[in-house]
Amino acid sequence: MATELKLPDVGDNIEKGTVVTVLVKAGDTIQEGDPIIEIETDKAVIEVPASEGGTVEAVSVNVGDTVNVGGVILTLSGGSDASAAPAAAPAQAEAPKQEAAAPAPAAATPAAPTSSGSSTTVALPDVGDNIEKGTVVTVLVKVGDTVKEGDPVIEIETDKAVIEVPSSAGGTVESIGVAVGDTVNVGGTILTLSGGGTESGAGGAADAPAQSPAAQSSAAQSPATQGGGDQAANVESSATAADAGTANRVAQAQQESQKAQAAPQGQQGGQPQATAPDTSGNHDKLPAEAGAGTQAPGAQRPYNTQTYDGRTVVPAAPSVRRLAREIGVDIHDVHGSGIAGRISEEDVRRTAGTPSVQPAAASAASASGSAPAAPAQTQAAPLPNFEKWGTVKREDMSGIRKATVRSMTASWTTIPMVTHFDKADVTAMEETRKRFGARVEKAGGKLTMTHILMKVVANALRQFPKFGASLDLAAEQVVFKDYINIGVAVDTPVGLLVPVVKDADRKSITELVLELAELAGRARERKLKPDEMSGATFTISNLGGIGGHAFTPIVNSPEVAILGVSRGGLEPVWNRETSTFEPRNMLPLSLTYDHRLIDGADAARFVRFIAEALEDPFLISL
Repeated sequence: MATELKLPDVGDNIEKGTVVTVLVKAGDTIQEGDPIIEIETDKAVIEVPASEGGTVEAVSVNVGDTVNVGGVILTLSGGSDASAAPAAAPAQAEAPKQEAAAPAPAAATPAAPTSSGSSTTVALPDVGDNIEKGTVVTVLVKVGDTVKEGDPVIEIETDKAVIEVPSSAGGTVESIGVAVGDTVNVGGTILTLSGGGTESGAGGAADAPAQSPAAQSSAAQSPATQGGGDQAANVESSATAADAGTANRVAQAQQESQKAQAAPQGQQGGQPQATAPDTSGNHDKLPAEAGAGTQAPGAQRPYNTQTYDGRTVVPAAPSVRRLAREIGVDIHDVHGSGIAGRISEEDVRRTAGTPSVQPAAASAASASGSAPAAPAQTQAAPLPNFEKWGTVKREDMSGIRKATVRSMTASWTTIPMVTHFDKADVTAMEETRKRFGARVEKAGGKLTMTHILMKVVANALRQFPKFGASLDLAAEQVVFKDYINIGVAVDTPVGLLVPVVKDADRKSITELVLELAELAGRARERKLKPDEMSGATFTISNLGGIGGHAFTPIVNSPEVAILGVSRGGLEPVWNRETSTFEPRNMLPLSLTYDHRLIDGADAARFVRFIAEALEDPFLISL
């Protein structure tokens, strides 16, 4: 009996992940706990273990697919080869239905190749929900190479991952339709194969019965008409594209769907239009004659990408949907101004007028009748044309940067923050650190001021539990926690990550050194698990190794405080007993706190407790 292995819950607020590696194949024998795939979330790459053992009968995901929690990853059998044949028939029978369900999370398989004579065209398959295109970063084959079905042929980059694209057929590379830097839409031609394309071509025809001869012949067009870094900008201007048969049908269906969402634009919906009307004022179109080298969105998909199971499919990224939810906009009411009606954050803001970044907090405040409403966010002013002063270059934000933008904007606009500054005399502590550092090195770590601060802050949070609490505005309660988990900001090549050391108050300084070193190393390799980046009650950000004498860190909600540490140094300090100035090693501290919960006097006492503990090493043990 076949057993389906599904994606388990991999962390708080994580609903899906992008497959970056498939570690097994059909026929492999696995045991419970063996890793089967790796998925990427906003901030980490996670190995997903098998929940049962058996023989892999079928793998339901490919590299680049987006899998929801609960989505099927693979199917196990008891090891019987006979089960493979009956399983294949229903899978093929349901192939058109799976293609029609494009937004479904786990059924994104490589697009079948199309055949023209003795040549077979390999196209870019669906690589995940709401991903319509990718940028070519590596071409892994060249003309004359022999490839097998499943061999990687190119690597493309999307918002959050670099994905290997496998060949959907085998044969000899006759021509390559893309180059490094090109933007390729889903369904766009990657390369053309010769020899062995007949069988694959039949399969492609069966999967795409509605495809016109014009569209099939265009799939084998020459490399000169494919690729190009401007494909994304040219999609709307494909009036004279060779694959107009399919593109026109898709464009017509998309226009009709858009009319159901927006006011009529005066266009004849019953006639196919090769160029979609510009109803948004979008001025990025190019002349129609440039459209011969473009790829219309969904051009090789013989189904309507705007509907699924009778419902309208809204072409919007998860971040855009999140913004719509946050500012109280029904995403179905937004008219997209992008390619094929794709909805951008600007479209959502335009529909909302003057939105609030955190209406949830505002609604909770209004429900309670006592807390103030969330501050309104003014729409970002349009940028000037920077190119009139010189050459510019644009880069897409990474997934981590997008997540940082969301969390920092939400914190800054909803939390009234105050920063309290102080200095600690760490002259004696530095001497102690150097004296006992060798003992920690023997255990395999390096003792720094950050580790000492973790221990001191953990003790401080026991004395001042309010600084490790959280606000529940909806219930009008303060949530005090009986545990102390400290997050430490780590600078990585891909952005700022915050691994969390759990139960820091119950661990020795040596244990903190070793655990933080391991977490920081995994953070730089993007191998942190979601649980290792969640659950913090307080955060420390130490910039002393870089420089600066003070800064104002931003509280990361739902925490209520964060400690910033800057570079220490020798300063003249007045000694009242000797009536002289003495050189002392002073460490600057910057505590930012949520003023809704913490008062200024509380913050001053909290920082003084930390400073006094650093000034007298004996106090750490108390």
